[in-house]
Amino acid sequence: MRNNLLLIGLVNLCLSSSAYALSPGEFTSLEYHVNTGVGKTLPYAAKAQTSSFKQAFDFIKFDDELSQKLVTYIDTPDRAFKAESIQIRVREHITKPRKSKITVKLRAKDPQGFGEVSNYKKAEVDYTEGKAAYSVSYDIPYSPGDIDVKKLDMELVFNLLKKNKVVWDMLGPIYESNKQQFIQTVVMRTNEWEGTLKDDRFSNLEIDFQLWTPYYRKPRVTFTEFSFKGHVSDKAKLEEAYQFLYQKVQEVGFSSGHQGSKTKATFKMTEGFK
Repeated sequence: MRNNLLLIGLVNLCLSSSAYALSPGEFTSLEYHVNTGVGKTLPYAAKAQTSSFKQAFDFIKFDDELSQKLVTYIDTPDRAFKAESIQIRVREHITKPRKSKITVKLRAKDPQGFGEVSNYKKAEVDYTEGKAAYSVSYDIPYSPGDIDVKKLDMELVFNLLKKNKVVWDMLGPIYESNKQQFIQTVVMRTNEWEGTLKDDRFSNLEIDFQLWTPYYRKPRVTFTEFSFKGHVSDKAKLEEAYQFLYQKVQEVGFSSGHQGSKTKATFKMTEGFK
């Protein structure tokens, strides 16, 4: 039986007095996703909203300011990180470069599946199509002037990750076993607008609309979704908002052509990954 490298890293963390076991109560951040389509209301890789788009989704009041990011992921062709429930994402924030960051995310089916972890940035529950996914993430900021997201220098990326001891305790063994094999996925461009629901019950809830397309337009696909976040203490109201938004999107009637994780879809469309 092969060694579970993630568990080795987590055992190392257990030796630290700052480590502690995760419980459901640690997951204080909730994020809800509603996949959608836009029909012909937006052109491919649109950088501006159209009147037909606003009319189709007229239950949301959108801001016109565009937020734009470039996203890519790192793994080996046989998905060594995925095998240990780890995801590495490099995201350049084009609109606000200082917010660019590398995110190391651990995933599990339930809180207890993480064992012992510490010093994480965020413990979150994602709800997509009503299904919960648990994650713990670590964010490492970087300068786009040092790392080009479109053509990653793997040595630079991993040297930056090495500076975070907690992260490297988990990644180090995997990296050392596969250091010549890491490749990146296609680069995805994310165009995003913020808005609010035109319903007084949820007027203080920020709704994000994201439009994902490959940066080089190959393959020519589009992923679109609405999402919003909140604190677990407001879960009842967030659930109500989710049901409201989901129903409204269903009534619009645009087929999304995509359900579930954009990360999985990005790996699937990238040549070189099994």
